[in-house]
Amino acid sequence: MEDMILGACRDYERRGIARIVKVPEPFRVMRNTDRGQGIATVRFTGRAEPDFVGCLAGGHMIAFEAKYTTADRIQQRVITDAQAGALKSYTRIGASTYICCGIGTGFDLAYFMIPWAVWQYMDITYGRKYMTREDARMYRVKADAVIHFLEHI
Repeated sequence: MEDMILGACRDYERRGIARIVKVPEPFRVMRNTDRGQGIATVRFTGRAEPDFVGCLAGGHMIAFEAKYTTADRIQQRVITDAQAGALKSYTRIGASTYICCGIGTGFDLAYFMIPWAVWQYMDITYGRKYMTREDARMYRVKADAVIHFLEHI
């Protein structure tokens, strides 16, 4: 899924629509296995930033997390407290914030760009801490070789 998002990011940048990059996960090297080959054992140290951040044409910031499930619903808890905190911070300073998610498998797989404001209050909106494809239908975005996540933004 992230490769499909990265493909869209490259296309959006090429067309002057946006510059959005994947934020690397923070890690600490535990042991260098083979310095010549660049092989090491690492430990991920946390996830304080959303998966993708960038700027839309015109200067508006965007930040979003990417999540995927093979189930028929996506659980609110797939976003960690650190990720939620980062998305809230970006929202407070005026960024557009989202969860780009894939729900399902095979021919039933669909992609959605769910606004953070909807995601964080899904228990109030839907009376539960998950969203089905039907709940998310208004946020569905097209996908072919890439996920066209800016389609409705």
